[in-house]
Amino acid sequence: MEFKWDEQGRPKNPADKALLDSWSGLQFDNTRDYINLSVWSAHDHFPEDTHRQRGRQLLDTVLESTRNWHPDLRRIVELSDSDAAFPLRIATSVPVDPWPTTTITLLGDAIHTMTPGQGVGANTALRDASLLCRELTAAARESKPLLTAVGAYEAEMIPYGFTRVAESLDNNGTSGDNPLYRPVTGRLALFAARSFFSVTSKVPALRRKFLADMYAYRGSESV
Repeated sequence: MEFKWDEQGRPKNPADKALLDSWSGLQFDNTRDYINLSVWSAHDHFPEDTHRQRGRQLLDTVLESTRNWHPDLRRIVELSDSDAAFPLRIATSVPVDPWPTTTITLLGDAIHTMTPGQGVGANTALRDASLLCRELTAAARESKPLLTAVGAYEAEMIPYGFTRVAESLDNNGTSGDNPLYRPVTGRLALFAARSFFSVTSKVPALRRKFLADMYAYRGSESV
């Protein structure tokens, strides 16, 4: 893979560099504080044409969808730059059965695309790459045949990859079947979530444990 930017994050293409130098708004500026706001729900909770909306129309859709939210949160949407608003349809993969091993294999989103519910998509892809590298290194050193190495990678990757897919889909309302979207259980689940985060935010020990558990999960290789 060849990246289109250098180690400083500057485009390698002179034409792209000249354009960004003359129009700084095109380049993401992470040197100042900013707010990145995402609003998601099941597909049928938004208008059918949401994925085609842009700009002010998209922000109006968000405001309509959050009309029962606290005014301070909705104010963030109202103050958002409409030119920076864009829709994103989130997809997820479904488990597949093992396939006959060949010299072509898959890793990352090519095999186990997942929702951002757990924030582990990139880490899982890196885990794939590390595992595949170890197996290919063993094959290169003639410790095992190439197809045996690739097959060993696939046999280990498929179970943990689709476990992460299922866990991501089951978290943070990214599944349309989530109890959050049901009339009664949804309100109970929302009350429980609010209570949990309210208590956690006020008790330093619980806050530290919550963050430690989250980072431990994202970095874990045990599935």
